[in-house]
Amino acid sequence: MHAPELLRAHLHEMLVDFSAWRALYADDATLDFVYGASAGVTSPLHGIDAIAESISGFLNAVRDFKVQITSLYGIDGEDAVMAEFSGTGTVISTGRTYNQNYIVYLRAEAGKIVMLREYWDPTRVIAAFQP
Repeated sequence: MHAPELLRAHLHEMLVDFSAWRALYADDATLDFVYGASAGVTSPLHGIDAIAESISGFLNAVRDFKVQITSLYGIDGEDAVMAEFSGTGTVISTGRTYNQNYIVYLRAEAGKIVMLREYWDPTRVIAAFQP
């Protein structure tokens, strides 16, 4: 798969088949939540095990999380893509609705995700997750 297909698969499989989702990543992949520190989120994460732990922690904390890609932009000369998507769900611990708009950069090599960089609003994370 190339970057656009990997991004679509990433957003789909993380919600329906976590083993298939893990298989999309290179073992030494990096996930960078650019504004994560502002919301107490560890970043960057190196290696699929650290990435999977973070993503599964988020997914286990949010009920009925849904995502929708709104725009997808190919990058000439690279197996990479930038995209805009939205996500929504209910935070289990607070009962609050979590609504987020994301911008993501994904780079692929040899059919695997090697770099995923997410930009999102940390104030929305804090408002939904903190008591």
